[in-house]
Amino acid sequence: MNPALDKTAVFICHCSGNISEHIDIDFLKKTLKAEGVPVFDYEYLCSREGQTLIKNKISERNLDRIVIGSCTPSKHGNLFKKCIQEAGLNRAMLEIANLREQCAWVHPDRVEATEKALSLLRGKLGRLEKLEPLEEIKVDIVPQALVIGGGIAGITAAVNLADNGISTYLVEKDSSIGGNMAKIGKVFSPDKLAEECAMCSLSPLMNEVVANPKITLLTWTEVESLSGSAGNFTVRLKKKPRYVHDNCTGCGRCSRVCPVLVENEFNCGYMDKKAISLRFSQSVPKIYCIDPDHCLQFKGETCGKCAEACKSGAIDFSQKEEIIDLNVGAVIVATGFEEYDASQKPQYGYGIFKNVMTQMELARMLGINGPTKGTLLRPSDFSLAPDAVSSTGTCGRESTSENSSGNSPETPKRIVMIQCVGSRDEKEGGNRYCSRYCCMAALKHSNLIMKKYPGTEITICYVDLRALGFYENYYRAVQDMGVRFVRGRPAEIVEKPDKSLVVKLEDTLSQKIKELPADLVVLSAAMVPSSGTRKIASILNISQEESGFIKERHSKLRPVDSSLDGIFVCGTAQSPKDVTDTISQAGLAAVRGRAFISDSPKALVNEIPTINQLLCTQCKECLRCPFEAFSLNESGKVTVDPLVCTGCGYCTELCQSGAIQIEGFTKSQLKAEVEGVVKEGDLLGFVNSGIASLTCDNIGNSALAYPSNVKLIKVPTNLVVDKDLLHHAFNRGVSAVLFIEDPPDSPKAEIMYPLTVSHFEKLKKELGDSGNRLYFKKAYVPNTKGLAGTFTSLAREGEMIE
Repeated sequence: MNPALDKTAVFICHCSGNISEHIDIDFLKKTLKAEGVPVFDYEYLCSREGQTLIKNKISERNLDRIVIGSCTPSKHGNLFKKCIQEAGLNRAMLEIANLREQCAWVHPDRVEATEKALSLLRGKLGRLEKLEPLEEIKVDIVPQALVIGGGIAGITAAVNLADNGISTYLVEKDSSIGGNMAKIGKVFSPDKLAEECAMCSLSPLMNEVVANPKITLLTWTEVESLSGSAGNFTVRLKKKPRYVHDNCTGCGRCSRVCPVLVENEFNCGYMDKKAISLRFSQSVPKIYCIDPDHCLQFKGETCGKCAEACKSGAIDFSQKEEIIDLNVGAVIVATGFEEYDASQKPQYGYGIFKNVMTQMELARMLGINGPTKGTLLRPSDFSLAPDAVSSTGTCGRESTSENSSGNSPETPKRIVMIQCVGSRDEKEGGNRYCSRYCCMAALKHSNLIMKKYPGTEITICYVDLRALGFYENYYRAVQDMGVRFVRGRPAEIVEKPDKSLVVKLEDTLSQKIKELPADLVVLSAAMVPSSGTRKIASILNISQEESGFIKERHSKLRPVDSSLDGIFVCGTAQSPKDVTDTISQAGLAAVRGRAFISDSPKALVNEIPTINQLLCTQCKECLRCPFEAFSLNESGKVTVDPLVCTGCGYCTELCQSGAIQIEGFTKSQLKAEVEGVVKEGDLLGFVNSGIASLTCDNIGNSALAYPSNVKLIKVPTNLVVDKDLLHHAFNRGVSAVLFIEDPPDSPKAEIMYPLTVSHFEKLKKELGDSGNRLYFKKAYVPNTKGLAGTFTSLAREGEMIE
């Protein structure tokens, strides 16, 4: 046994059978003990008893190095580091072998899985031989938080943070907070059959945001970039000009004299808004906003009527965009959802037939501040009167509607609602997930219509109607009102000359083809991630689900933590959910954010460069760091700023003298792990520790399989992998090496990705013939199957799947 491992032990977790049912732990113990390494196993190492076992063995045997074979380190890595630290060890003296996501769950053959598990543990043991204790770097956490998104989730999170003493910035891209909930009109709770006014719940919270001295509200503002580290983020914001100062009194004179009507996003596209307006009448802040794309003044025409009418002098056409830099300790993402574009399902006629609408559009029509002031009409019968814009510049006071005979139209008598439009749909353009809220939205609107317009015939076409928990009571109440339910997904909708519709479908219960006449068809469209959610995930460099929602760290243990420390997520930015669940999750996100900020000072990850001043030639090549982490001190020596450094490893490529190495990923450590892990014929993958590593874990989470001769080693980025390390791997019998990198979907990755590609191409040339065995793959979290296929192809055939 190597003397460096005299005080090393291995602990293996059974993980309640997740590992022990697929891997022969007794064989691992017997083999490693024969090699002189003490091994201990326990059902749940992450439990209090499991951690006590680790601490006791460290004390009894005077251990100074620990290997744990368990689930992915992204789940319990910090827990185990804290455990050994409490036992008196340096946090750096721990290695975790991923025996679950990258072994037990991806290799169905028990013998092969056991053999690979042994190699993973040996790799970590070899790596531990070369590890040295690292000095802990601690930083104070900035006692401020940023909440991105001003819907009900963001408002709830901000108010909770502020009520707990945390100074909070609430950023909203629109001119008012309120989000989608402000559009809904009526909401209900699981324990109620009566519907409540959405604004009655929302408006007091919106006003509390303005009144709370701990909250700074920044509307008409978007996040441009984020830098720094957990607990000390620097966020750059871009605040668009309103062209109206804060001394606006909200009187509405400006809007009344504005001659330009524009499309109203809040009212689902109706032309009932002025070029200067509020988003809606209860907007917070109640400050008017000019749309420069439609304002005559900005089109070079002489107008200025709003400025003439404003008695406060609030109109200012010269306002400019502002850049705001904030320093915060934690970030909560609450960027909400958008309604699925139902035109992607042309068989339903959305965007083709006027009398096909979505549930959100119906909600706006039924709302008393909607385009029809709550009157149910067919869109083909509805037109806006010239004076139908209120003093707020939004939503009609009155409307005119005439049919082809010149008479006022009747309320639609036959309404068909179609469920799962874009949800639970594996066809092109659809989403496989259930959007959760759609069934209840259809039931609610059916109930509202039946109460206000008795005798209306409403039919809901469903696949499987889902009313979770106490919502079942509401479902039964709607059934009792006479709403009809037909099980089947409609195949086609056709329009008649009088603009009425016919819905064709097969009733899967009676197995009969039906044609349902309808005056109005309402589509229950899926809930999809907002464009803001996708943009923010990229800016913050946090991982997303296959569908684009932000991925939580762990659905049970950390349901509101993102993939990065200090950044949390809540509401429909995380997954489809209703208002009740959104508010609950937002409260939890606030608690997690406050707990994170309160845990100051914070220990930084030590995976940053170290500089051997004896080897340094003062060539200053490292100063080319794209993140400007390197500088010269007063003595002329190169130093690195740990708060700026991302640990990417680009500096190791720049430094030709070998003076710079990344702590935890030195050349000797990586070589030692390669020696322990690989054998003849293996495919060796070097995996970026960010999105790429999560994607590899998700292969196991998705119960996909690939050959057991695929061995993965985590690196900061593949820039730390040099020619010497590759030669070392090939000399050990590796058949091919695969670089698995984060895609260029975030500001950091946009910088690192082309550098890594260039590094890869350079290595292929330098390796000569061996360069043909070097491959490169971008790893997107949604492309889990594709990455598993690449592993299989390269391991078995030596070919890359494009």
